[in-house]
Amino acid sequence: MKRKVLAALLAAAMAGTLLAGCGTPGSKDKGGDSDEKVFRYSTRTEPTTLDPTKANCIPDNELQHAITEGLVRNTGGEIKPGVAESWEVSEDGLTYTFHLNPDAKWSDGEQIKAQDFVYGWQRLVDPATAAPYAFIGEYIVNGAEVEKGKVDPSELAVVAQDDTTLVVTLVHPTAYFLSLIGASGNFAPVRQDIVEEYGKDFAADAEKNVYSGPYKLTSSANQKYVFEPNENYWDKDSIKLDRAEMSYVQNQETALAMYEDGELDYVEIPSASADKYKDEAEVFRNGNVDYFYFNCGGENKAMTNKNFRLALNYALNRNDYNTLVNNGLYAPSVDVVFSGLTGVDSTWGEESNLQSYPLDGDEAKAKEHLNAAMSELGASNPSDITVTITTTDSDSAKKQAEVCQEMWQKALGIKIEIEQVTYNECLTRQQSGDYEIAWGGWVSDYDDPYSYLELFKSDSPYNYSRYKNEKVDELLNASQLEVDAAKRMDMLHQADQIIVDDAAFLPQAEREVHYLVRDNVEGLVQFYSSINLDWVYVDMTE
Repeated sequence: MKRKVLAALLAAAMAGTLLAGCGTPGSKDKGGDSDEKVFRYSTRTEPTTLDPTKANCIPDNELQHAITEGLVRNTGGEIKPGVAESWEVSEDGLTYTFHLNPDAKWSDGEQIKAQDFVYGWQRLVDPATAAPYAFIGEYIVNGAEVEKGKVDPSELAVVAQDDTTLVVTLVHPTAYFLSLIGASGNFAPVRQDIVEEYGKDFAADAEKNVYSGPYKLTSSANQKYVFEPNENYWDKDSIKLDRAEMSYVQNQETALAMYEDGELDYVEIPSASADKYKDEAEVFRNGNVDYFYFNCGGENKAMTNKNFRLALNYALNRNDYNTLVNNGLYAPSVDVVFSGLTGVDSTWGEESNLQSYPLDGDEAKAKEHLNAAMSELGASNPSDITVTITTTDSDSAKKQAEVCQEMWQKALGIKIEIEQVTYNECLTRQQSGDYEIAWGGWVSDYDDPYSYLELFKSDSPYNYSRYKNEKVDELLNASQLEVDAAKRMDMLHQADQIIVDDAAFLPQAEREVHYLVRDNVEGLVQFYSSINLDWVYVDMTE
């Protein structure tokens, strides 16, 4: 399962300027108490919903991370108790028994009960809810059946034995289950009485909900979201801020100006301004992997040909591409899996022996594969082959496509056409398979390589490449059942190598966020899975 990042990546590049005014950093609005601790930051992609069950992107999850409390809390990859103060896992890895903290309360003072999780999770997979991430409940027994309308939501294998005991039964052992539920708003508890009180208006604004997390949302108007501590939060002594404010500011240059004017405490630096701040900027690799989809099962026979796809991969100089497209700010990559993910003893990247494409490209190798492809395709001249790149109508998307177009046409002599469409149409075309090459990107929902590799399972709902390899399916399916961590990781490395060998896609880069943060901000946590910015435990020092 994946947190779709394409919307965030592409929307950030679209034109537009929205300015939300704020006060001075680390203090109350002008005229107020300067001792009040306030953390202000901006997001380039506006949250799509305030309903935790319907959370569907990183801004949604970052917001929910502050106002909801799941069974556990994933803080920078460390799993900590949330509403559950302890838990046990059965020897076969299928049954989790959570023991809830009896002192865990909603913002209105009501106790958070096991039944609130039962209701919330049933609501997630219930087709009537139409939650975009309903499929994420398929890890739980009967989750897929409920989602498809085959059985009633009450059949979901999430049972409240009493007010403080919750039992969850999984379809197969899932090593990353706690990571998943600890960073996803989709697995938050939900109050049935509140949903029924407001009906379709539930969570329509800050006032139409109650909150289980360390903060409550007090305002959600005019592209600004205001958070204040939940006085009934079970661990309220760990919360140091008096208020936090998240402003939707689509234009990065505008956000940077707000930071310079003292209106924000944290800001991402636009690539065009990176050189100016290179001595004071901090860098965070956020788990986003950029790549091109190849339609391996489409009508264009060139794209279904393995040698042709290999030719495209070898013909791309990723170092030059990164310089021309990203101002050299990202980390060129030849893998679909984010290198910083947790491995067995270190990171995925450090433990990988992946044999992939050279970052500087290899024109001779590219031509060798092109010649083989032409023979297999019955083409007599490279110019007989035409491939279309489908991308969005933003200037940055056009630049990405044009750089690849120039490299491929120069190195291979083939024809590359560029088709720009709206973002929604681009996404629709990817989902339907109506494209030949399309730009995309993904970030994980949980700290595990499977979250990226499942993109290439033949039965994955996110297999937009239409790639099929029985051995890859076998390895990925087996990895979901293997309880030995080292053996399981070896299966994933094997699957990764096959996917690269088949050139099922074209990896480009791992995204690096260059940012500025005030010196008096302490406790800010950044993570590469599900959420990028965790400010829950931030303190504003003198």
